[in-house]
Amino acid sequence: MLKWLYEEGEFSKREDFPENCYGFVYRITNKKTKKSYIGCKQYFIGTKKKARKPSGWETYTGSSKHLNSDMEKIGKKNFTFQIVGEYENKRSLNYYECFYQMKLKVLTSVIEGTDEPAYYNNYVGGKFYRPVQKYVE
Repeated sequence: MLKWLYEEGEFSKREDFPENCYGFVYRITNKKTKKSYIGCKQYFIGTKKKARKPSGWETYTGSSKHLNSDMEKIGKKNFTFQIVGEYENKRSLNYYECFYQMKLKVLTSVIEGTDEPAYYNNYVGGKFYRPVQKYVE
């Protein structure tokens, strides 16, 4: 089971979180390269409390195939799993995922001193994709 970091604590089971939360925005960081991934995950699938099913967030490693490939190569122990914020509904969750992705410039940021992308993210909100050419000022 993964250990999600949140406000200087570690959590690995749902009971550790407030009951009114729908999901969370997270950051997964490769400790070796410092490359990160920003995404979101809901705690449960389904909207009716009695019919909800756990989403598997405790073992979730993101939807990026490149991120998951790196995890397979060097092991999950070489990554940090951080909860950036929790949100009460789907609308807020989706908004803040995009907000943090845009704020951190996940599509254009590079690791300092290199041309290597600083984030595994290839798109924001399913609408904005990593550019295929560099920005010219």
